[in-house]
Amino acid sequence: MTEVSRLGGGYAESRPDPGPTVAALLRAVRPGEAGSCLGIIAGPPGVGKSTLAARLMELVPNTFWLDKDTTAAGFILQAAKDANTAYGTPQYWQALRPLEYAGPLSLACANLVGRRLVLLTGGWGPELSVPALWEGLRAGLAPARLQVLHLDAPPLEVWRARLAGRGSRSDSPWFEQFAAALTSLPVWSGATRLATDQPVYALVQAALRALA
Repeated sequence: MTEVSRLGGGYAESRPDPGPTVAALLRAVRPGEAGSCLGIIAGPPGVGKSTLAARLMELVPNTFWLDKDTTAAGFILQAAKDANTAYGTPQYWQALRPLEYAGPLSLACANLVGRRLVLLTGGWGPELSVPALWEGLRAGLAPARLQVLHLDAPPLEVWRARLAGRGSRSDSPWFEQFAAALTSLPVWSGATRLATDQPVYALVQAALRALA
């Protein structure tokens, strides 16, 4: 399995360009069946997206989970050749990222059957600030439902410890610059924002209320 903790290099120093990824996602979206729901769990690295998705899998019957990093990390690292700059090049924003996100979305749409909840975890980053994307996805998925959960970053030192615990880079001043770049990105007003400095059970309860 690809070590996803290696991903992220170059992100804070790059100039995000969400346009190509937004266009690819709007081309990839397909209607799901009535009664099904696509739950997108977004947020920066180390905030608990995978932990939340795993708990929801245990609690909600007929749930299918796709982790964008699991499906695409190996491709990104191989295409970029250098994990330290994997997210920092124009090639990534213009060519690799659209494939990285549109592929999992296509698979998620194909699984929106019956009353299934499909969870799709990923960062989403600058795309979160593009209302036309989320409005387009909501329309394109119909009659399936779309629910976006954004996990906000915890206090800086809590966040640093979580990333360090999973083997990701957390040294100063790199981490402070990385954290500032990610938390400065606007989040679509239609997303449900969840605090991640609370116990896991409280985070899960809040997510279940939003998905109900």
